[in-house]
Amino acid sequence: MRWFVANLLSLMLLSLGGPVAHASGRAVSFNGREYVRVSQWARTNGLEVRWTAPGVELHVTGPHLSLVLTHDSRRIRINGIGVWISGAVVMRDQEAYLPALDVPTTLRPLLSPRRPPGGGIHTICLDPGHGGDDTGKRDGPRNEKQFTLLLARELGRLLEKGGYKVVYTRTSDQKVDLPTRPEIARQAKADLFLSLHFNAFEGPAAQGLEVYCLTPVGASSTNANGEGADSPACVGNRFDERNVQLAFELQKTLVRRLGREDRGMRRARFAVLRDAAMPAVLIEGGFMSSPSESKWIYSSSERSKLAQAIVEALANYKRGSGL
Repeated sequence: MRWFVANLLSLMLLSLGGPVAHASGRAVSFNGREYVRVSQWARTNGLEVRWTAPGVELHVTGPHLSLVLTHDSRRIRINGIGVWISGAVVMRDQEAYLPALDVPTTLRPLLSPRRPPGGGIHTICLDPGHGGDDTGKRDGPRNEKQFTLLLARELGRLLEKGGYKVVYTRTSDQKVDLPTRPEIARQAKADLFLSLHFNAFEGPAAQGLEVYCLTPVGASSTNANGEGADSPACVGNRFDERNVQLAFELQKTLVRRLGREDRGMRRARFAVLRDAAMPAVLIEGGFMSSPSESKWIYSSSERSKLAQAIVEALANYKRGSGL
């Protein structure tokens, strides 16, 4: 593990020193965090920069890119899709600054995607969240565990129809320990791991779609637990580049196809993502606590639309279609 962590950190430092980091080759520091000057990064990559609200919002554009940065926000927009980054954007003296860590871990993988290695994608592991006495979120008599399993069955049917081999972490109402779930995928030699969930909040207002991938080394998570930047490297960090590509493709396709609110692609160190020995994501398919979204979650026809959108996203990811 020490060898893995040391090599992973070395690769990240080399990435930060590459041509997409700084024209000057030196980092700018704010509150102990390293940043890149966006104007220099954009110029190096042949992109144009313009202020849409001076000192507040900056727009970076290219042939296939629209990147919107907002002062003091961790959420950026890439081609209209929300992406949560490792730290807040800083704007000072008519210059915008982006956390340096997000160049190699977010921007580079999305701007320069590559096809998955090893002959593509053949086997997909579906992980219906919760099960048994772990009910997950609850809405009256309805439990999250019921609907993650129903979604997994429909998604699996569509994937098998498309020629994929599908394995499941559970096929009935049974409890499966968190470490066992990615282990099932590893033993099946799965090429991708998809954990399926639904969300809930205290009130009815929250709604929308979220796709999580593993937090990169050196970054804080965007989930509610917010593990800090000093968290150690995990097995799943071997796939950081493909994790973010897969998560972004799913977030983009689900939002556009289903017309739901975009809560942004997010990062977390969930156990099933930490231990996955292949690219892995966790999909939050809507809020059971929202009167409008709960109708979609409980409807077989609407769950089928969600499953179809996931299949489309996987096809786009497999082709390496990019932004």
